[in-house]
Amino acid sequence: MGTRGQYEQKVMTDWDVFAKALARTLIELPSRATLVIAATGNRYAQFQQFDIRLSVELTGNYYLAEPIPESAAQRLRDLGWSAPVMQRDIENWRRTLLWPIPPSRLVDLARSVVIGLRDALGIPSPSDLHASGWTEVSGDLDLTALGPIARTGFGWQS
Repeated sequence: MGTRGQYEQKVMTDWDVFAKALARTLIELPSRATLVIAATGNRYAQFQQFDIRLSVELTGNYYLAEPIPESAAQRLRDLGWSAPVMQRDIENWRRTLLWPIPPSRLVDLARSVVIGLRDALGIPSPSDLHASGWTEVSGDLDLTALGPIARTGFGWQS
């Protein structure tokens, strides 16, 4: 494997680089867009961009084979995530940001998503993820900033 291949492999195992790429992607999300970043076992983060807000969800325990450890759940709460409320049919962790959102807040959001994916959902590496996205208006999203985890089309499997 040449130097370039080694660099690409390192990028896909580095959560910090992934968080920066995710923040760049979020900055560019058009209104009425959905972005899903998923791994096997129904573990995912879903972003929905609206005209005035960005809503994010992380898989809740209801959908997981193994529950999120309490220490990771507390960390999510500390980062501003709302815990699932089963009696209200809100079964996922949630965060909502209202526009305008400064780029620094999107970077913070991306880092909190990394903590959710890595620490709460137990995903070992960004290379275990795949991303897909679409808009109601134009179809596929440009997810090139996310590198090789980006997939085109509407389909993704958990």
